[in-house]
Amino acid sequence: MLVAGMLAAALATPSALGAGFAYQSPDGDYTLELGGRMHWDTDSFDGVLNREFDGARRFNTQLRRARLELSGTVKQDFEWVFDVNVNEGTTGRTAEFHALGVKYTGFGLFDIFVGRDKEPFGLEELISSNAITSIERAYFAEATEADSQPHLGVRLDGQAGPARWSAGVFSPYDRPRRRDGGDRLALTGRVFGAPIAGPERTLHLGLALTDRNLDGPVSQRGFALDIAESGGELDASRLDVRSDRQALAELLYLQGPWSLQAEVFRKRMDGAVDGPDGEVDAYYVQASWTITGESRGYRPATGVAGGIKPAGPRGAVELVAKYDRIRFAADDRPDETVDGWLAGVNWYVNEHLRMMLNYIRVDSDGLTAPGEDRTADVVSTRLQFVF
Repeated sequence: MLVAGMLAAALATPSALGAGFAYQSPDGDYTLELGGRMHWDTDSFDGVLNREFDGARRFNTQLRRARLELSGTVKQDFEWVFDVNVNEGTTGRTAEFHALGVKYTGFGLFDIFVGRDKEPFGLEELISSNAITSIERAYFAEATEADSQPHLGVRLDGQAGPARWSAGVFSPYDRPRRRDGGDRLALTGRVFGAPIAGPERTLHLGLALTDRNLDGPVSQRGFALDIAESGGELDASRLDVRSDRQALAELLYLQGPWSLQAEVFRKRMDGAVDGPDGEVDAYYVQASWTITGESRGYRPATGVAGGIKPAGPRGAVELVAKYDRIRFAADDRPDETVDGWLAGVNWYVNEHLRMMLNYIRVDSDGLTAPGEDRTADVVSTRLQFVF
């Protein structure tokens, strides 16, 4: 009911859309912005993604996100954020904090953020869910807990010459305890920059590292894919590990209505109690073309692509193609892999409403019993409303 009320109120007052609600004190020392988002997804899938019912086609739908977002500034040097997921479809909770914290920008050499926000790991993961070009993010996001909001973190953001950096200490979302009973902390950092940055072309490069700082045996899956978020799990086998170190390289190239985006991911796990070691390798390549001419844009301060704002009264149309691959290998077992081909179209009706359609062809190896279907076809849609 709350979500329906948000949508009805916003549609009834179109002049308020986009900026939501904004306030600034007469002296400029205090600002406040209120906004929100709603993502409604549907998924149809078969084959290896519905092994429970012999690969029959299945249809699911869910309210993926319904979020209220508050942010503001205090005395120019302080920025704060307070986001609440009113309905978090992926966890089943009715409400939870998403981002919550305060940033101080007065040091000069670096900014410091304290609170709950994303770890600086993964180009596509750091792009807002309102601006990603495919409904689901890259497969490797399901092999690293760095894609989840941490319980708490301290992050520093700075610049060294042409490069920017971000690094911090975080308490992972689903953390096991250390052997001494204390909280396990993750150390995560990212360096990025745009060696080509102009009105016509942008080339972004980045590198990120994280050490999940294990000190005792932890049972982990190599990856746990949700090709279709509302169902259709495709999970690798488990491994008992005593260390978890991850690295990735990122590339983004923008030229007018064209974009090319790619990341390469590597996760190394040392086996616990003389058990087998394991590793996860993954990469994806994604290309998009806005046939109506608009550009995705680039945000140099955070090193991510922006969203598309339609220039014409009929909106903007974007075509997307993506290849994604992930492999889990352990010393004592065959490799487990998943490949996916995606074709999609996004219609930005206006800057507040987007409709998305994705078709995905999935091919797996080493994850099924002999004679079971190793492939699947997925059709996913999203209705996205932002205010």
